[in-house]
Order: sequence, then C-alpha cells, then structure tokens
Amino acid sequence: MKESGSFIVNTTGVTPYRLLPWVKRTGLRRRNWFNFQVSILKWMIRPDVIIGHGDILEQDILTLHNSVFLANELIYKQKLSKDNEMAIIHGNILNSGKFQFVIANSRMMKEDLIKRFGISSDKIEVIYPMLDSNVFYRKSDEERAEFRRKFNLPNKVVVALVTSGNFKKRGLDRFIGAIKSLPDHIREMADFRVVGKDRVSTDYHYLTFDGEMEDIQNYYNAIDIFVLPAYIEEFGRVVIEAMGCGLPVITTSTVGASEILVDEGRRFILSPFTTDSFSSALKDLILSKELREDIGRVNSRAVSFSLEQQRSKLNVILNKMENIY
Repeated sequence: MKESGSFIVNTTGVTPYRLLPWVKRTGLRRRNWFNFQVSILKWMIRPDVIIGHGDILEQDILTLHNSVFLANELIYKQKLSKDNEMAIIHGNILNSGKFQFVIANSRMMKEDLIKRFGISSDKIEVIYPMLDSNVFYRKSDEERAEFRRKFNLPNKVVVALVTSGNFKKRGLDRFIGAIKSLPDHIREMADFRVVGKDRVSTDYHYLTFDGEMEDIQNYYNAIDIFVLPAYIEEFGRVVIEAMGCGLPVITTSTVGASEILVDEGRRFILSPFTTDSFSSALKDLILSKELREDIGRVNSRAVSFSLEQQRSKLNVILNKMENIY
C-alpha cells in the first residue's frame, strides 16, 4: 500500500537533490556529514523556507516525530546519556532555537518541548499524522469472516498488539503480564497475537507471533480488540488505523494517539498504567461483544485526519512564515 518515493516526487513537483553517502560509519559522524552537505545546498539554492526533520541544525520549520529524552526516561527510567547520538543532535537543535516553528505530532510532545527546552507554546503546532480512510475502514461482516479464515484465526475473541517492532518500547512485557493476570476461563476465551518484525525470545504459550504484515488493514478487520500498552509512543499511527477499522483500543496515556479517543473510548486509556487495570480492560472487552462493537463505533467516528487537513494546517504555518519574512 506504500507509494514509492519516485511516484511522490513525480506527482508533487518536488525537485530532489542527491547527497553524497557516508559509507563506512554511521551515528553522529553520519549526521554531521549530512548536516554539512545540507548547509552547502542551502547556500547554493537559497530556499525561501527550510523544513527539517530533526537531522539538520538550522531550519525555519522543525518537524519532530521522536521525543528521545522523554522516551528514554519512560522506557529505561533514566536520563538519556549526554554522549548519545540523538541526545547530541536533538539537544543542539532544540537548545539553539534556530527555528521559527515546531510541528509536533501530539500534545504530549508539545508539552515536553515546552517544559524541557522552554520553547514558547506559540511556536509549536500539533499536527496529527493522517489516516487514509479509503484503506483503513470497517469492512462488512462477510469480508471480516473471510479475513479471519485467511489469517487462520480461531473462533475466539482475537486480541492483538500491532506494531512495526521495538517490543520493549511498545510494552510486550505489559501485554504478557496482563494476559497472565486474567482468570483462566477468560484467558481461554481469547486468542492473543503480536504483529511486528522484532525477534522474540519469550516462549509464553498463550501468545502467537505473526511477524510483519503486508495487508495490515485486513488484519485489523480480522481481529476483535487492538492493544498498544506502550511505555511511550510519540504518536502511534497503528492506533488510528485500528480506530478507522472500527476496533476498540486499549492503550496508555503516554501514547500520543490516545489524545484522539473520545467519550467511552477514553475509558480504555490506562492512566496510570497498572497490570490490573490492563487485565480488567481486557476482561471487560473479551466478555462483551456488544461493548466491543459500541466502542469500535465510537472510535471509528473519532478519526478524521486527512491529507487535506494536514496541508491546511501546514499552510497556516507557512502563512505565518510569510509575515515573519
């Protein structure tokens, strides 16, 4: 379902510039090399506005997708080392203030930037990632039944943690803990799944690891409950994908996308997180098909983040840039 880079370039009028690769080393040296080449390119083409993604030191609009300092504190319970590559480059960018605006992908990220780096609230705009509603939507009951057969899912309530990987960050240990805390008869009513590319050492027999998924939108339509018990997720696009497909979502308050949940859907935000609260939420949804369907309908109505809306918000920032210059 992903568009190729060449297709995007050809259809938007973007002019690409190829930079020289850094072949033998990665890490901070690679990033410094990239920043150096971009600096030369800026001098050559003299752009009106520079939009960066956390890899160059000077830009007009800084778009951030990671809260590296907050993430390390929430996952590992300690401050990020000053020698860490990301601490150095993000620290330099954010402390220097060499930007006019920051685009954050959640209010959680915005609040951390204000508190940690003293950036003015007026300089930070929250723009949530888009959802393609032509791809992620609730299919018919007949189609859902076919998808269950395709993915070889049992006649049980299917609960899945879906992610690209990094199970430590996304709370696989929390998922296992909550499953273990369920009463035996309820645990037997459900089938527990994990999607993602990480290698897993656990042999917990109640979990099935499905690896990476190509047609993830159909997988969402095959399952019954989506969970993302992450220690932190600066946004978490999988949450709005699951919501778009009409699923009840159990997640944490340190997942940016939890900000989108409304009404009864917010009942399943684990804040503060405890194993008992997670297990209780699973229990309620496993036992009640009506509750699953009600929450799924609420969630599907709450998601409306189109590409057009993103462009509109970005245009507001660009108009502000015109007034500055």
